[in-house]
Order: sequence, then C-alpha cells, then structure tokens
Amino acid sequence: MIFTVTLNPSLDEWMTLPTLTIGELNRASGFARYPGGKGINVSRVIHELRQPTIAYALAGGEDGLILRELMNRLSIRHAFVEIAGATRNNYKIQTRHPQTLTEINAAGPTVSALDLQRLKRQILRYRPRPKVVTLSGSLPPGAPVTTYAQWIRFFRRRHIPVVLDASGAALRHGLSARPWMVKPNRQEAEAALQRRLTTWRALIAGSQALLARGPEIVILSLGREGALLASKALRGVWLATSPAVRVNSPVGSGDSLIGGFLVGWAQRCSLLDAFRLGVACGTATAMTPGTQLCHRADVQRILPRVRVRQVASSHHLLGFAVSKVRVP
Repeated sequence: MIFTVTLNPSLDEWMTLPTLTIGELNRASGFARYPGGKGINVSRVIHELRQPTIAYALAGGEDGLILRELMNRLSIRHAFVEIAGATRNNYKIQTRHPQTLTEINAAGPTVSALDLQRLKRQILRYRPRPKVVTLSGSLPPGAPVTTYAQWIRFFRRRHIPVVLDASGAALRHGLSARPWMVKPNRQEAEAALQRRLTTWRALIAGSQALLARGPEIVILSLGREGALLASKALRGVWLATSPAVRVNSPVGSGDSLIGGFLVGWAQRCSLLDAFRLGVACGTATAMTPGTQLCHRADVQRILPRVRVRQVASSHHLLGFAVSKVRVP
C-alpha cells in the first residue's frame, strides 16, 4: 500500500477563458473542480493505474467536506483529519489569447502541532504498514519549516521509506533528514543547491550533488526535456525522454511522475523501468485538460516510446551528446 500525505490540500478551481483582462468582468467558457494538492494527485495517479493507495490529509470547513466528496466520487481511499480552518481554494486560469496558464494559490488554513500529531497517529494505526510514504507540497501556515524533516526521521526509525516533493526551506531541511527519494524540478533544485542549472552538464552535476546530500534516489523533472534519475544503487545518472505530445495542461505532471514511479517500484520493477513508467505518466498528464491527470490508456500507449539512457557514471559524464544545450 502506498500512502500519500498532503498537509495543505486544496480544491482546484479550473477555468478557461478566451482572454483575461485585469480590472474588468471576465466570463469563463469552461469550469471544472478537482481535488487538489500534490500528494492527493499522486494518489489519483496510483488509483488510475489500479494500484492500492490511501491519501492522508488535513481538511476543514465546507470546502473540506467538498474535498472529501470529490475523493468519494473518484473512489479513492482517503483518511482526512478534521481541522478548525477551512481548506483552501486554488485557481487555475487557462486563456487562449495569449495561450497561457495563470495560477493563484491560497496560503491555506493555519494548523496546530496537535493537528499534525493526530494525522501522524492515524497513519501509524493502519495495518499492514505502508510500503512507502510520500510527503508532498507546501507546508500550511503554522507548520514549522522542519516539519518534513521531522516526519522523515520519524518514518525512517520505523524503516518506512519516504519520498519528499517540496521546495524552498522545507526541501533543504528535508534533505538533511535523508529521505529515500526526492523529486525536485529544475527551479527547486537550483534553490536547494543555490546555483543555476542552465546546461545539461550542470543539471547532471546538480542531480549528483543532491544525491550526495543523503537520499538514495533523485529524480529531477525537466518538463518537455524529460527527467534525470540519479541513484546510489545504480551508481550513475540516467535521462528519460518521451515522445512529443500535444500539451494541454502540464499541471500535475510532476506528481504523476512520482505516482507512476512508485507503482512500478511497488510491483518490483527495476528502478529504470519504474522511472520509465513515471515519465510516461507525467507525459500523459500533460495531454489532459485542467488537472485531470493521466489516463491509463494514454500511459500504455506512451510507455513503449519512453527512452532511457545513461548519461553519467558516478561523477563522470558519458559523452552526453547535448551537454552544451541550454535548458530554457
């Protein structure tokens, strides 16, 4: 069983408009609402791939009730701890002119140490114990920046591997606790390492530098450029690239990568095959509108076309043909 933890979930309100004019009335041509939050997205992908998962989260107020109902409609098993504040709303506004996506994310409700402790106890009560736990997304107000680091140490003492997908101070502190795996994007990796990663050579070196900070696996997601996998077990860095697809919405692609990877790993696939499945899921998600996330049929079509090749061994670059290409 794969557990996902989302401390700051959301209702994702998706709107499509011909154009967006600030200061004037704008009429949406489409609207949809999804259960949101990075960990919840991971559970949605795992469920789509027909594997068992439980989504744990903190939820409160009327919007918390709506979040539960949306999860029920999707038939995704979940266990939410009721908090005093109201679950936040995040807004995704997609316009045709210009063709772009504008996102507005709320901070979320303030949580207490007791809220966090109640959620942790609920996770521990489940039997059998999880194969892996993911800690994903922003920390809500009231949660210390060391929260993920504390939770990683807590689960490591119980021999439960942890995947961390966070940014900023939460990622920096979390790395010090040695999670099993981290999955930053390029901007998050740059912030954690405090240096620019503008070439392939720099990206490969950056994934190795993150690996040296404690995790067993680093997956660096690069959008259209694919993803890098650095692994202590494999003693090298691999690049996965997917076929070109028509991108509808990239929202949730990174979460989908994690979901697909964990499904492959839980099924005892090799790390590279799990990596390939993760990249196929991320690519399939980019094809869907809003925050629909990937469809199993699309993943099955894309998976055979995902290419994985080694680009570094230990600290040595392996004649990487595009090492001088700058990543936008």
